[in-house]
Amino acid sequence: MTAQVRVLLHAMFKDAAGKREITQEVSPNLTLGDVLRQLAQTYGKDFNDILDPKTGQISTDTLVMLNGQSMRKTNVRVNDGDVIMISVPIGGG
Repeated sequence: MTAQVRVLLHAMFKDAAGKREITQEVSPNLTLGDVLRQLAQTYGKDFNDILDPKTGQISTDTLVMLNGQSMRKTNVRVNDGDVIMISVPIGGG
């Protein structure tokens, strides 16, 4: 049985994918990292830089939120109906 997650894209990720929102099919026991790797495989470009190759975690140059929670770890399981948002951190001062 497959489930679906909504992926909301902002900034260069929206431009790379050519859309603002993606509905991604996910299998049971898939993790956030698995979904991010699938997106990188499909869309390439800036999506390839979401995961830090040294740590395997989400890069500090990318803002990834799962159901409103900022994430760095990729081993969090995703469930049917989850919402993932991908953007860039905004700084100010």
